[in-house]
This record gives sequence, structure tokens and C-alpha cells, in this order.
Amino acid sequence: MDPNVAELLGIDLSDPEVHRENVAIDRDMRLIEQLVHLRKKLGLTQTQVAERMGRSQAAVSDFERLGGDPHLSTIRRYALALGATVHHIVRQASMEASPTRATPPTIRVTSTMGSVFSASLCSGTTTNASADLVRLGE
Repeated sequence: MDPNVAELLGIDLSDPEVHRENVAIDRDMRLIEQLVHLRKKLGLTQTQVAERMGRSQAAVSDFERLGGDPHLSTIRRYALALGATVHHIVRQASMEASPTRATPPTIRVTSTMGSVFSASLCSGTTTNASADLVRLGE
């Protein structure tokens, strides 16, 4: 969140709870970004994905815009339309943990051809991650 906007809204960005919320939002956005990247890499149009999902192209466009808060079922249907699955990892957040010391979760996409693309959810940098959250062909 922009510090100026946070100040106007009275949000304390140094508050650990606010930081955890911002990290969670960032992870959600990165997950959707990676799914959209996969759609484009596969050469699928929004219309083709919409047909596979049983939705309209406008609904897929809205999902890809990152402005909303999609239901988990929508994320799952979108991934399945790409031939991918989304895996979830649930961990208890440590209240004492430093927000800056957290290891960012990753998305790893493995195609049936054996190529691997993975990216950090928080930083957006390419990495070789071991946690599989999105996988093709399962």
C-alpha cells in the first residue's frame, strides 16, 4: 500500500497485523498473475477459458483484472480450465515473527513437457522453488 494513502486512511503500515494482511493480499494477487501468465503462455484466449469454465469472457476479464476478491472456487475453475491445479498450504502465523524475515511462498508450474516456471509470490522474482502450488497436468 502506498504510504501516503495509508496515512490519509489512518493505517499504520508498521503494525504487524497490517503487514500480514498486506502480504496475504499480495500473495493472492501474485497467484492470479501467475495463472494469467500461464493462460497466455498456453496461447489461450479469455473467451476459450470462459467457455471451459462455463462463464462469459467478461467474467474472465474481471477475474484477471486483480481488482476483486475472487472466490476460491473461481480460482480453482480458472486453473482447471488451463489444465492446472492449485494446491493450498496452511500454516499458523507466528505472532512474534518479524514481518521482514518471512520466507515468501512460491508458485511452481510444471508443464507436461517438463518445463518449469516458478516465481516468488511476494517479490515476483523467478526462482527455483520446491513448494508446488500450481501444477499442470494433474
